[in-house]
Amino acid sequence: MRKISTVWIMLTMVAFFLIQINVEGDETATDEKHLIIVSGYLGYSHDSVNKASSYKEYLKTNCSKSDIYYLTDPLDIESDGPSNLSNIEKAFQWLSSNSNSNTKVSVYIFDHITMIDHNATFLFDDCNISTNTIDSWLEMVICESMTVILNGERSSLGGEYLKDSNREVICSMEYYQEFDPDNFNITRSLEDQTSDINGDGEISYLEAYQNECELLENTGQNPVIWI
Repeated sequence: MRKISTVWIMLTMVAFFLIQINVEGDETATDEKHLIIVSGYLGYSHDSVNKASSYKEYLKTNCSKSDIYYLTDPLDIESDGPSNLSNIEKAFQWLSSNSNSNTKVSVYIFDHITMIDHNATFLFDDCNISTNTIDSWLEMVICESMTVILNGERSSLGGEYLKDSNREVICSMEYYQEFDPDNFNITRSLEDQTSDINGDGEISYLEAYQNECELLENTGQNPVIWI
C-alpha cells in the first residue's frame, strides 16, 4: 500500500507540473490577428508592396503566417490574393471570425484615398470602397485592441472616418497631402530600438509613430494619429 501511495503521489505531482506548464504557456502566448491590404489600383507600386512586405515580416517575428491575411501583388508567393472586392470581403470576414476579446488586431492598408460623392473612399483593384463600409466591417471585429495603419496619399481622410474610441488610427499624412512615394514607414520605427521611449524593452505603435514624426520633421509630410 505504501508503494502504491508513493507512486500515486508522484503521478499527481507530475500531472500538476504539466498543468502548470500549460497554464504558464497560455499566459505568455500572444493572440494576434493582422490584416494587410495593398491596393493594386493602377498597378502595385514598388513602394507599397515593399512597405507591406516588411510589415508582414516584422509581424512574423511574433506570430505565425496563419495569423496574417495578406492581400497584395499575386506575384508575392505569400500573397493571399489581389485586393479585389471578393478577397477584401473574405479578409474582413476572416478577421471577424478569428478574433475575440483577447486578440490584438492590426489592420494595415496601403492605398490612395479620395472623395467620391462626399465620402472618403479607398480605390482598390476592381472597386471603390467607402470608409463607412470599412468602418462597419471593423465594428464587427471583437478584440482586445485594434490599431489601424493607413499609408498613401491623403490617408488622414480615411482616419477621420475610421477613428473610434476603441481604435488607434495612424495615418501617414494629412488629408491634403499627396506624397508619392510615401515617406512614412511604421515598420522602420517598430524595429528601431531608439523608438522605445519608456525603456520597457518593447516598442508600441504609438512610440513608433512618434519616432516616424521625428524622422519626417523636415520633409513637409505630417503624419496624423487618433488614439
